[in-house]
Amino acid sequence: MVFKKFRLFLILFIAASFLFVADFSVCEQDDVQENTQTEQSEQAEREIDNEEETMEEQQEELQEESQKEPRKEQQQIKKENAAKPSFITNYISKKNLNKKTKKIILQANDELNGAISGCIEGEYENVEEKFHNFLNKINELDFMPEEIEFLLTDCENMLRKIKNMNDIYVNKNNLYRSRMSVIPLDYDDILLDKWMNIYTNEKGTAKNNMRIALERSGKYRDMILSILKEYDLPEELLYLPIVESLFNNNCVSRAKAVGMWQIMAHRGQALGLKINYWIDERRDPEKATRAAAKYLQELFFLLDDWHFALSAYNRGEYGLISDLKFSNSSSMVDMKNRNATPKETQNYVPQFIVAVKIAKEPEKYGFNNLKFEEPFVYDTVITDKVIDLKIVAKCAGTTVEKIKELNPALLAWCTPHGYKNFELHIPEGTKEMFYENIVKEKDLNPSPGFIKYKVKKGEYLEKIAKDFKTTVTAIKEDNPKLKKQKYLQPNQILVIRPGRKYYNKK
Repeated sequence: MVFKKFRLFLILFIAASFLFVADFSVCEQDDVQENTQTEQSEQAEREIDNEEETMEEQQEELQEESQKEPRKEQQQIKKENAAKPSFITNYISKKNLNKKTKKIILQANDELNGAISGCIEGEYENVEEKFHNFLNKINELDFMPEEIEFLLTDCENMLRKIKNMNDIYVNKNNLYRSRMSVIPLDYDDILLDKWMNIYTNEKGTAKNNMRIALERSGKYRDMILSILKEYDLPEELLYLPIVESLFNNNCVSRAKAVGMWQIMAHRGQALGLKINYWIDERRDPEKATRAAAKYLQELFFLLDDWHFALSAYNRGEYGLISDLKFSNSSSMVDMKNRNATPKETQNYVPQFIVAVKIAKEPEKYGFNNLKFEEPFVYDTVITDKVIDLKIVAKCAGTTVEKIKELNPALLAWCTPHGYKNFELHIPEGTKEMFYENIVKEKDLNPSPGFIKYKVKKGEYLEKIAKDFKTTVTAIKEDNPKLKKQKYLQPNQILVIRPGRKYYNKK
């Protein structure tokens, strides 16, 4: 049943590409970039690659000056790209779609979105019916030869994934599964020696960071290995978070990848993670690990090589495939020698291999007396209610800090709004106490709420905090921009959660 659901989800993901060509709306360039796998768009593909390389070189500067206007050179590049419509844009713009065709496309779109939503929400009752309705609607459309040729690559990828999944799950002893279960640790010796020296050098910070990551790994080791086994993935992937985040759930990259597995927002949502004001499940160790396992498995299905799959995890599958085609490379070493992919991606696999070697034999490489953190254990209670974390801590006989530590995905002061069957983690052995105490609480979210306050001339945080019976730290937590701001500005809007004494005074 699990295999059937996962296979259906993958099929739906690829099937969405059928709607692209027939869609009567104006295609944006981002959609064109996602379909650069076709032979007809090779010229556009090279233009996109050049633009991506330029953006990567300037990424750090753009992050620091995100509020400033783009430089004239970047504006000129955008204008030039906009002035050169791609093959797909030209082709669709010339099509005259009649009302009947548009109606079929919209109906197909509704059926597909309904099926995908069902998979994401775990409600599989109507998924199969909606998927077949989608295919029937697609069959009602008349495709031109150019359109069929454009769609063939996606069809081939979908069929390859289905074949690979069946090879693994039907024939447990085949050679394909053997390749999937082991990550080759041989690579370019020069690169491996370079990163081994970096990670074992007593003078640098890399060795200390490696030690921190190895000790943190004890907290998540059992959980990660269990999920990797569930997805038939190699145990070596346990150490991928060393390269990604040093096993830090709160790590945020310059590109806004988040969590232990450094997952981008759009990727996380596509993998079923909830990301909104209330919660960011990329920070949840177990759910993020499961999402990363799904993605890594999908990348191996697509590329049939672990070095490629790992590089695609860093680069993105479309970016890596584009690099492969452009350079005619057959290995990551070839791509490095031909400078066909960004430096970060060139170093990604050797960093991972060195991390695995050190993690498996830490004493051999000078990492002695490691103090591994205790396994991450907890009790889980299911709730549909919005509960203030102070109430949760009170009922479980612990502190708010402990509840936040066990639930790093929570971003607000309470459990997430509108989340059915939310899994709330509390200290191990406190579930019965929690249930006994929670029923006695008359108000599960008694906090007075937030107030929007307009700063007056001459005011400062200490005075405002005193007036509202709260603390400067609390105000800064509710207003993240203040951490980078030295002084308050007149008429600036602050979000403040007053202390209880503020209401008692009134």
